[in-house]
Amino acid sequence: MTGLGLHLECLVVDAYDPDRLSRFWSHVLELPVVESSPGGTRLGYPGLPDFFVDVVRSPDRAARPHRIHLDVYAGSRRDEVVERALAAGATHLDIGQRDVPWVVLADPEDYAFCVMPEREVYRDTGPIGGLPLDADDIPAATEFWLAASDWVADDHQPHTLRHPSRTGPMLAFTEPVEPKRGKNPLHLDLRVPAGVDHEDALAGLLDLGARRLDHDWGELPWTVLVDPGNNEFCLLPPLD
Repeated sequence: MTGLGLHLECLVVDAYDPDRLSRFWSHVLELPVVESSPGGTRLGYPGLPDFFVDVVRSPDRAARPHRIHLDVYAGSRRDEVVERALAAGATHLDIGQRDVPWVVLADPEDYAFCVMPEREVYRDTGPIGGLPLDADDIPAATEFWLAASDWVADDHQPHTLRHPSRTGPMLAFTEPVEPKRGKNPLHLDLRVPAGVDHEDALAGLLDLGARRLDHDWGELPWTVLVDPGNNEFCLLPPLD
């Protein structure tokens, strides 16, 4: 496959109350607010000026389990981060994890996340160690995102991508917990670089195996697609 090199710009989180949920994640992950509006909030990421967490208003979504979740990397501060999250509105969550070294919690809008202890593989990731993403076809999803985006293969973990700086969250394609149910309430966005035609980028993604998503959300300034792993993502136009 020919690489398109589109910029993997952000993780998008649907929220009933984006102001409340963004405050929670900004506090727990110690992420700065970059932009804020009634429709949502953009959080920055330490060491990665071109990657963001966007918390946006959305009126409905499927219940857990979701196909992507956050592995919060706390290291030796695991218990401290758990207590900070609980104080901010998180709750303990039993998903059948039994005796594991991480702690499973739910955020104020019932998104599950894990608070991870010291783990060598998460060195240099920052506050989000991993973004496990269920994929119906793991090899196809991995190949697609390597070809479509500017992120690169991790040197040690199979089916895992990293920011080209090899820092920041690890995007890992994993076996589905259950068959897909409705739209993913967490998804990734790709940005068309300046100087690249949006329609050319779209055609390249379709050639790589993406498909357009039929929806009733009205006219949008971006294109909603589904990757070969059966997960939605958005293609954002170039910035002015």
